[in-house]
Amino acid sequence: MAGANAAQMRHFLADTYLSFVYWTVLTSLGLCIWYFPLWHMGISGYEVALLSNISPVVLGVPCVRRVIRRHRAVGAILGLAGVAAYAIASPTQRLLAVALGSAGVSLSFGATLYTDKVQGTGRLERDIQAWEAGLLVSIAVRMLFQTNNPVWPAMNEANGGWNKTGLALGVLAVLDVVTRRSDAVAEVHEAKKHDLSPGTTKRQAAWVPAALGFGGLLFALHSMFSDSAIIGRWSWDGYPATGPQPVPWGGLVITALAAGFSVGHRADLATGMLWWGVGSAGAALITLVSGWPGFAGGLALGFYLGTVTRSILRAVALCPPGRTLFAGMLWYNILVLGHVWVVAYEFVPGGPLLRERTWLIV
Repeated sequence: MAGANAAQMRHFLADTYLSFVYWTVLTSLGLCIWYFPLWHMGISGYEVALLSNISPVVLGVPCVRRVIRRHRAVGAILGLAGVAAYAIASPTQRLLAVALGSAGVSLSFGATLYTDKVQGTGRLERDIQAWEAGLLVSIAVRMLFQTNNPVWPAMNEANGGWNKTGLALGVLAVLDVVTRRSDAVAEVHEAKKHDLSPGTTKRQAAWVPAALGFGGLLFALHSMFSDSAIIGRWSWDGYPATGPQPVPWGGLVITALAAGFSVGHRADLATGMLWWGVGSAGAALITLVSGWPGFAGGLALGFYLGTVTRSILRAVALCPPGRTLFAGMLWYNILVLGHVWVVAYEFVPGGPLLRERTWLIV
């Protein structure tokens, strides 16, 4: 029993670190893309790399889905390309490596949700918890390194990067994934032995709402909560900023998000219209009101997003993986572009439509 518990803990730590890689690559892709429009002072064409995260669309092909299901480490290995990209000097080639990593982590996450939805094993719940824990680790690391992620490809030994350490830990985590396949098979057999269906429930979630919900959730977590300083800076006007500083108030942001994750198992609470109203009120406050009330609204929004994360990912897992994750990531990309357009220059096509209209995106 002790050995089994140790193995479960090892698996969870490996999954948490790979989730940290997921958030690292996700947040670094925009960073690498942004270099090119700034250099060219206009649309450069490299923005198309943003679409690398729609890679889960291949899960809609049965033969590909079977291969990915048998070889789950493929996506994680590709994801490490985004971590190893720091060693590439050329900005173009580095972006291509990060885009490959983005495709890998997105594919790995989608395949995990699809594969581990087997009832009676509890694997899906552990996967979601690891994904949440990876985000919290990513935020805490960025707080420690003054908003930088030490594993970003823009970092190196000269500016405080820990790229080699991050890559080595990633390799160890992938090795754990490779060696645990027999554990997954054993859990499925155990579920069958206790007359627990190895398939999904007969109730299928509606895939379009699930996709839109996932895309919106991912955008909100990325744009507003992937750095603990964002909410404090967003809620305050003027210079110098006299409101909540990144330290220590960023810790309160992390706490709000973690507290939301901790009650995410309460689907009756998370999916209620009353609770949706609370989250909407928080979003309105952070968007429209400056000062401490706006910061409080941001904390309420973070807590709300934490509570709904598990319910949304459960719904996504019950849907056809290819089209659901394709639509979800496409919606996420549209929101990301809209978020950029609110500060677009006049020469950017469509720039005046969304400029200074952040409330439309929220």
